[in-house]
Amino acid sequence: MKTRGKLTIRKTGMKLLLPILGAGAALLARRIFWPPHDLRGRVVLITGGSRGLGFALARAFSRKGCPVVLCARDAEQLARASRQLEAEGAQVLTIPCDVSDRKQVSGMVQQIMQTMGRVDILVNNAGVIQVGPARQMQVEDFEQALNVNFWGTLHPILELLPHMTENGGGTIVNITSIGGKVSVPHLLPYSCAKFAAVAAD
Repeated sequence: MKTRGKLTIRKTGMKLLLPILGAGAALLARRIFWPPHDLRGRVVLITGGSRGLGFALARAFSRKGCPVVLCARDAEQLARASRQLEAEGAQVLTIPCDVSDRKQVSGMVQQIMQTMGRVDILVNNAGVIQVGPARQMQVEDFEQALNVNFWGTLHPILELLPHMTENGGGTIVNITSIGGKVSVPHLLPYSCAKFAAVAAD
């Protein structure tokens, strides 16, 4: 019953969140791309880049002339994203990676350095969300949220900072939310993890 209740609320919650997420994506794109910068040739790594906001940002960066590296856990979704972007003329590298796993992130960065030579822009977009009353949340829900939304942000930062420093600098964009400033009802694990991620900005 607990799992069923949580899933029911999750579906309802996502319907309510979609317009908010859409507005957030528009504001984020405006902040990144306005005022206009010449981004041609800059290598961009986007975590959680196979769909949703991550894919939309990959498309926007590729249209600015950026080679894009997409990572996500699902290799099939990554392949689909790659085909779509390459059909539009993008230069794409996809790497299956669970960003909550430090060893996988380290291996991913090594592969990028061998293939692309550098990362100029890191967009930490990967995230999970659990929706439901606090009484239905389990310890595992908090662990998963922190593993992906916080550690999944910090691992790529720590792996790439030495490379960016060696190459003269870079840009790091962390996708957080109002949930990292105000604890939102029915989003307690998510808000806890986003509060931590905001501290890493």
